[in-house]
Amino acid sequence: MGAMNPSLPLYVAELLAKTPKIKVIKELRSLTGFSLETAVGFCNAVEGRRFLREEVPPEFGGGSLVSRIRLLQTDEDPFTAVRLVQEETGMTMIEARKFLAALDERTA
Repeated sequence: MGAMNPSLPLYVAELLAKTPKIKVIKELRSLTGFSLETAVGFCNAVEGRRFLREEVPPEFGGGSLVSRIRLLQTDEDPFTAVRLVQEETGMTMIEARKFLAALDERTA
């Protein structure tokens, strides 16, 4: 699986604005190795703007999903980070863990 780029939600949002969703899902799967179900859930989350909360600081539940995950990881709370990803994206626990692992690969 490819490493998860923290700016991926913004990239997907741009693609969704000008490209048929099925092609965006295909591109997303190619970039990340996500399953079809995960890629569809990710696109749906981006369309619902559930990744984008820029006006509110992460410590108050705002900011991007990635910034809120990072805050939880600094607090050494991986279980809550997995739950957050699941709630906001519709991913399964396994998919959420893969998502977090890909983020970790990106920062390593």
